[in-house]
Amino acid sequence: MSAPVIHVEQLSKQYVIGAHRQGDQGLRHALERTIRSPLAWFKGRRRTASETFWALRDVNLQVERGEVVGVIGHNGAGKSTLLKILSRITEPTSGRVRLRGRVASLLEVGTGFHPELTGRENVFLNGAILGMSRAEIARKFDEIAAFADIDRFLDTPVKRYSTGMQVRLAFAVAAHLEPEVLIVDEVLAVGDASFQKKCLGRMRHVAAEDGRTVLFVSHNLGALASLCTRGVVLENGVLQSDSDIHGALSVYLNSTSTHVAATAQRPPTRPRIQHVTLDDEALIRGELEVRIAFASPFDLTPPIGGVTVTDANGVPLFGTNTRMHPEGYTRPSARSGVLVCRIPRLPLHSGEYRIDAWLADMHEDFDAEIGILTFYFTSPDFRPEIPPTSAIGAVSVRATWAYEPVTEAVALNA
Repeated sequence: MSAPVIHVEQLSKQYVIGAHRQGDQGLRHALERTIRSPLAWFKGRRRTASETFWALRDVNLQVERGEVVGVIGHNGAGKSTLLKILSRITEPTSGRVRLRGRVASLLEVGTGFHPELTGRENVFLNGAILGMSRAEIARKFDEIAAFADIDRFLDTPVKRYSTGMQVRLAFAVAAHLEPEVLIVDEVLAVGDASFQKKCLGRMRHVAAEDGRTVLFVSHNLGALASLCTRGVVLENGVLQSDSDIHGALSVYLNSTSTHVAATAQRPPTRPRIQHVTLDDEALIRGELEVRIAFASPFDLTPPIGGVTVTDANGVPLFGTNTRMHPEGYTRPSARSGVLVCRIPRLPLHSGEYRIDAWLADMHEDFDAEIGILTFYFTSPDFRPEIPPTSAIGAVSVRATWAYEPVTEAVALNA
C-alpha cells in the first residue's frame, strides 16, 4: 500500500489574542518603558501570555492519493488554520505534517499573485513556485487562459483586476499546473454560478482523471456532497468526525443545536410557536418527525399546525398541515401543547434542507417561523458507488426499469 499523500500527526496551533505589538518602536523605547514602569511591563507580559486559544488541538489525519476530502465546520472551527499549515503559510505550534508532492493552494483572493505583474507573468511565476519548468508552464498556458476567460486582460497588471477576475485566474493556475495536492478554500463563493460549476467540474476531473488529491472547504453543503467522497468535521479546533461525506455532513448538521430551535419568548398576547424539534433518529430511518410546541392566551379550536420542507435556498419542496391531512387528528381545544407531524418515508435525495413551521386555527393564521431548522438528510437509497449527479432534483421517487428488445417491425420502422 502506498504512503498517504498527506499525513497529519498530533497537529496543534495556538494563537495569542489581544497581544499589543510594540516591536516597531525599537529597542530603546522598550528599554525606556521597562525602566520607567517595570511592574506594568510584568503585568502586561503575564496578561498577554494568558490570552491564548487553540485553533487546532491534536488533529490526526491521513489522506490518500486521489481522494477528494471536504473540510467541514462552523466559522472559527479551525478549517482555514489547517489549510494554511498544509500550505506552509503558517507553522504549527506542535505536531507535524508530511506532504508528498507539490501543493497548490487557493485560500484567499489573489493568493500567490504579485499585483504589479501581469496575469501572464503571474501564471509563469506561480508555475515556477510549484517547481515547474518554463516549457511545462507554456504547454499549459493556453488551457489556463481559456479556463479563466480573461484573454483580453492577460497583459494587464493583476492589481487592476476585479475580484472575480483574480479568482478565475488564481483557480485556473492552481488547477492546471499539475500539483499532486490541490487545496481550495471558500474563495470560490466569490465567483458566479456558472464559474463555480466549472470549478467543481475541474476539481472532479483533477481527482478522477488525474488521480490527484483535493482538499475542499465550503459552506455550500450541496457542492461538498456532489464533489467529495469523504468529509472531516472540525469543531473548536478538534477533529469531530472522519467518514464518508454524507456521514460527515450528518454529523455537522445533526449534532448541532439547530434541531431544537426555540423562538424568542414573547408576551402571550396571541398564539405563538414556542419551539420546533426534529427527531434525529427518525431522520436516520428515512422518516421525518417535526414537533411544534405552542402557547396561546385563549383556546384554539382546534390548534392547526403546518410544516413546509424547503431546499437550502428556501424554495418549497412540499408541505403538510392538519387542514390538508386531518386523518387521525383528534381536533382538541387547547391553549398549549405539541403538534406532531410524521412522514413515514421522506421522499428526498441526500442533501441539505430546511423546515418552515406555522400555527393557526380553523379561521386564522397566527404565527410562522421560516427556515427555523436546517438538517442534512441521507437518503436510504444512497449508495456511495453511484455518482451524485445521478440524482436529479430534490424529490426521490420509486421507479422500476426494464429492458425490451427491439422487435423486427419496430426496427424496420426506425
